[in-house]
Amino acid sequence: MQFYDMHTHILPEFDDGAKSVEEGLELIDCLKNQGVANICLTPHFYSNEMSAKDFAEKRNAAFNSFLPHIPDDVSVVLGAEVFVTGYLFMNDNLSQLTYGKSSYILTEFSYSSSFSEKTLNQFVRLIENHGLTPVLTHVERYKTLMSDTSVLQELRDMGVIIQTNTVSCTERAPFFKRRKLLKLISDGMIDILGTDTHSFDHNNPDSYSQAIDLITEKCGSRAVRRMMQ
Repeated sequence: MQFYDMHTHILPEFDDGAKSVEEGLELIDCLKNQGVANICLTPHFYSNEMSAKDFAEKRNAAFNSFLPHIPDDVSVVLGAEVFVTGYLFMNDNLSQLTYGKSSYILTEFSYSSSFSEKTLNQFVRLIENHGLTPVLTHVERYKTLMSDTSVLQELRDMGVIIQTNTVSCTERAPFFKRRKLLKLISDGMIDILGTDTHSFDHNNPDSYSQAIDLITEKCGSRAVRRMMQ
């Protein structure tokens, strides 16, 4: 089975993730040693701070400097973790923020969001006006979605892809949060996994194999295969 990490901050010297090429390579090596050979580089983009064009130019330059160092047996895809604000929609072209050349865009919202009509309309604008498929990052951080699965289901019905962080599916996570996430995975309501690794101190990437093992034990190998597909 091919394993994928859909959310990392491994791109060096760009955001609050890896501080150097050496650290970035160590994080990749940690994932690779767990069988993860497909890694998405998704540095933070704060849409209220700069334009998508300026961000993409700086990110691409950082990526081009890093690319020659990446092992040949690791596949990387460049993307962004996009903090969605009203400013985002002042950009005509959002395709430069997606995973590679796909139509999938990793999105983050305020953790206190109630996913009101205003927020749901932002999803609609991404889908209908820009032809993109939003991927909602680390679902466990949104109290509204964790307490009311009907709102989560509404997002899924819109076509939104749901991601959770691997560390939240390990014994390191609080019991009730972990149990809730495993239930959502078992019910098919979480689509993809990501370490959201920034460093070995912040979302250590070694959580990947631990999460896979626990999900397999509690939800079955079919759940793992579904998320990897």
